[in-house]
Amino acid sequence: MSQRISSPLAVVTLLAEWYFDIETEGTDPQQDRILTIQYQAMTDGERAGSFQMLAEWEWGEKQIVRTIVEKGLLDPTWDFVPVGNHLKFDITFVMEKAERYGIKKFGLEGLRYYWFTKPLIDLGDVLRLMNRSGPQGSSISEFSRKNSSDVPRLYRDGKYEEIIEYVTREKDETFAILREAGSLLQDLTTGRRQTADPQAR
Repeated sequence: MSQRISSPLAVVTLLAEWYFDIETEGTDPQQDRILTIQYQAMTDGERAGSFQMLAEWEWGEKQIVRTIVEKGLLDPTWDFVPVGNHLKFDITFVMEKAERYGIKKFGLEGLRYYWFTKPLIDLGDVLRLMNRSGPQGSSISEFSRKNSSDVPRLYRDGKYEEIIEYVTREKDETFAILREAGSLLQDLTTGRRQTADPQAR
């Protein structure tokens, strides 16, 4: 008897899953600042704790980077398993800042070990799989097209409340994507299992 997969994260229930995202001034971690860092505990793709947003304009970049590093993001363990979209970009940004501020240093071997051992769940891969399965017009295809290019402008204009609204909405959309992806993965798995079952012919 097969077990129903209710979430794309159901196979990793032993991991300490955390929704994770950042907003930045631009794409260069050596020149552009991290403006916000967001995280929230999860269980099987559902919220399991309060949503936390660390804002550069309140705490400074160094402190928000220190906070997320102390949570375990840059440790090659299963204590803080990030779940998000384009995680390598976000994590690399945090790594660069942690190095700059002397919070955590990585040598070549340390970097290699981290990327080979750190569990992470990147929705970019799930989105690509789901879009190949044909959910055009779904929240998945909409989410994969969105960008956060307005955040730097809002930051420059001092519109911090709008940034908070944006990152909160993005977090809610991510959890909606996880639910939709779980459903689509379940349908895809069921369809393939029926096709492969000789008694189904």
